[in-house]
Amino acid sequence: SFLQCRFITSEPHMAGSQRQRDLAEHIAENWRTYGFDAVEMPEYKVPLSLPQENNPNKVEVVVNGTIAHTITGKIKAKPEPTATKAFDHFPYFAYSPNGTVEGELVYINKGSKADIALLNHNNVSLTNKIVIARGIQAQIHLAARLGAVGALIFPDVHSSRPNNTYPYTSKISGDAVFEKTVATNWGDSRTPEIPSIDGLYRGARNMTAFGIIPSQPISYNDALVLLKQLRGNPVPRDWQGALKFSFGFGPGFRTPNSTARLHVNNAVEIKSIYNVIGTIYGREEPDRYVLIGSHRDAWFLGAADPSSGTAALLEISRAVSKMLREGWRPRRTLKFCSWGAEEFGLIGSIEWVEQNQKILSDRAVVYLNTDVAVGGNYVLATQNCPLLSTAIFDWAKKVRDSNAHGNKTSLYDIMVERMPSPNNPSEPYVVPYFFLSDYVPFYMYVGIPSADFSYFYGPGMELYPVYHTQEDNFYWMKTFIDPKFEFHEAVTKFEGGLLIELSDISILPFDVKRYANALLAGYKVLPAKMHSETLPTKYIQRAIYDFMNASHTFERAKSKINLKTADPLRVRMVNDQMVQIEKAFISSSTLSESFISRHLFSRTALPFPGVSQAYKEGDINEVKKQMTLVAEAISSATKILQLPPPA
Repeated sequence: SFLQCRFITSEPHMAGSQRQRDLAEHIAENWRTYGFDAVEMPEYKVPLSLPQENNPNKVEVVVNGTIAHTITGKIKAKPEPTATKAFDHFPYFAYSPNGTVEGELVYINKGSKADIALLNHNNVSLTNKIVIARGIQAQIHLAARLGAVGALIFPDVHSSRPNNTYPYTSKISGDAVFEKTVATNWGDSRTPEIPSIDGLYRGARNMTAFGIIPSQPISYNDALVLLKQLRGNPVPRDWQGALKFSFGFGPGFRTPNSTARLHVNNAVEIKSIYNVIGTIYGREEPDRYVLIGSHRDAWFLGAADPSSGTAALLEISRAVSKMLREGWRPRRTLKFCSWGAEEFGLIGSIEWVEQNQKILSDRAVVYLNTDVAVGGNYVLATQNCPLLSTAIFDWAKKVRDSNAHGNKTSLYDIMVERMPSPNNPSEPYVVPYFFLSDYVPFYMYVGIPSADFSYFYGPGMELYPVYHTQEDNFYWMKTFIDPKFEFHEAVTKFEGGLLIELSDISILPFDVKRYANALLAGYKVLPAKMHSETLPTKYIQRAIYDFMNASHTFERAKSKINLKTADPLRVRMVNDQMVQIEKAFISSSTLSESFISRHLFSRTALPFPGVSQAYKEGDINEVKKQMTLVAEAISSATKILQLPPPA
């Protein structure tokens, strides 16, 4: 992992770049050398939003019509602070609308509903204003609805003292700039539900899929210059973050006749992106697929995101190649996947899933994802569907954690200690599907049992400090997070072992009782007002209890299977029953115009997303429809389990 990570992060590798193609070919050549049965590099031509070196984005302070201060859109990215070679980079938000906008500046903190309400309380209008917000999770859509014409966002730093930040500590420095996509939908917006390949239909570019107002990232240090000049009532202390001075909400600067001006000049270009798919055919069930994947593209150098995941993927593939040379072959077909253009909206994985949707729906058993495999060294966290929890926990008990102390030695022990489930403190907390990555099209669009794994930086679900910035580099990783690359080794052993088990075990280690429990937990968090005579929640409740009874019956029968005497076709039938449960919850259409999810139940903040969204919008008829779809999906899953398992 050390050598792989150092090599991958030696240069920037943004989607659409030559470096991205070179890395794809490097991985493909590795897998051919490893003796994989097939290695493919599917290409997709997609619209990527890119900065313009000859016309970079910039922010200006204008006083009496004269430019008094300029924030230029250019930084230098280095693998290490002392590196002699630096790479010019022009910060931007992908798919931000272009334009030049000018207006008074208003600080909106993180742009939440509560923040906007406080601005209203202080009589601060956002109409025709440029807003400035802090933190990568900052929201600007509410401000845009209230008339804001542009937005600046700066990182939420943890310390304002230079010697307490990068390159001296793991904390983000005042010069860091983060990037992200502000697109409102996923995949190639011209080809929803269709792969973006030559010869197939492409619609017009969907401009509604882009951001809503021109926006631009700036550094904390650049933000300081602007914030210090803001007039108006002073912002509350909890709006200041690491800012150690008092400043106003705005609107506008203290200097008379002064405004902020934002220039965004991004270009949308059709670029080729590449996935790499390496296949090892199964010996007994070659038509059943176990998949593992990681994306390859990064905004900058990307040591944690995604190169820690890519390094783990390559190490696992190398270990599997050694097993192949020793005569081993998996029961089921293994597919190793390196995705392109994830940062631009999961484009590579979505296009491939759309291209192979029918065959994946029929043949895929499970998908394991590794994106930010190591974003810290605090605790291994897992996002997964309920079917996989037991298998994941069992493997976590087999791998040593470098945080071991006393009798707490395994990944599982540390997970229980540092991230216990609030509902059952004797087990680890399974993170809701909150950090979106390439598992999304597999799980939420096709209904393939999926999981994603990452070492977290600290307690809670806070992103690691240098996320999506130029400081997420090899130096940061080896100096502050994983000097011996032992956390990389642990997550590689854990995910590799789980992958081998899922590909080779006779009866899949899925736990349908956990699915029943998750459905019941999801039902219990529905708003109390939903449980009225006019809304059919009782049908969902009844369906859940039927499924729960069926799951217990199924698991009891499954536990009695004697693999030495059982008919192989009956064993396969049991596996198919478990795999098909997720597919029972896949709707015939997506649940929103902007997101590709068709899953009627998912372990998120909104367990029944169609129901919750309709209720939020106040559409009672749509709520009833969505509840009916959920109840029918649960009933279908029950019928899938009721097919008699083998004696």
